Amino acid sequence: MHIILTGATGTVGSAVLHYCLASPKVTQLSILSRRPFSLPSGDHLDIQKANIIIHEDYSTYPDELSMKLKGADGCIWAQGISQTQVKKDEYVRITHDYPLAAAKSFSSLSNTGKFNFIYVSGEGADPTENSKLLFGRIKGLTESELLSLPSTSTWEALRVFNVRPGYVDPPNPDRPRPLVLRLLVDYALAPAFRQFLPSQVTPVKVLAKVLVDLATSDGNALQGGPGIEGGGRTLRNVAIRSLGEA
Repeated sequence: MHIILTGATGTVGSAVLHYCLASPKVTQLSILSRRPFSLPSGDHLDIQKANIIIHEDYSTYPDELSMKLKGADGCIWAQGISQTQVKKDEYVRITHDYPLAAAKSFSSLSNTGKFNFIYVSGEGADPTENSKLLFGRIKGLTESELLSLPSTSTWEALRVFNVRPGYVDPPNPDRPRPLVLRLLVDYALAPAFRQFLPSQVTPVKVLAKVLVDLATSDGNALQGGPGIEGGGRTLRNVAIRSLGEA
């Protein structure tokens, strides 16, 4: 299957990139990136199926780009940023506006009549938008609006899944982060989660497997179970661990 990936240099995206390059399920990988980067190397990685496409504005998808992506079957939207790193307007644009614009544009790419759009959200996302945290409100709003798209004939080909990891472990050591944030997370919060709240930790390789499995699936809603919500289209961390470690 032909899969689109964003956020390939981030913690989640880099793990998904490795998994896609190693997985026979993915026969073609289109990577949208704002800047060039080097693909990972390894005997088990098939970099020949990957194509890095430089795309700076994630709010628009011109015809030239759509032609390069034509025939894609799904997208793993792993692009994102912490609310602590940007101002509110920028956070809303990256977290909400960009994935909505992409899902709408990508909905007509597949030759099968359906397109899987996998949105990497996070535990704490609140579709009711009552959360006191900006993260919770905006992620929740994005989840809700993505799930509503297929009810409109224009985007009825979409098969949306919202995936909510907890603390993703281990973090990408190459990801640029402010020193204070890195010290707080890596040396205070991360050890505490591992020791006292292991159920809230999401092993990054497990997460990558689940994301790719969803992107290459038939797009049907998942059967109910612990951590599976939203009519089988929202996966909380307990479901990610269960599916990925099975």
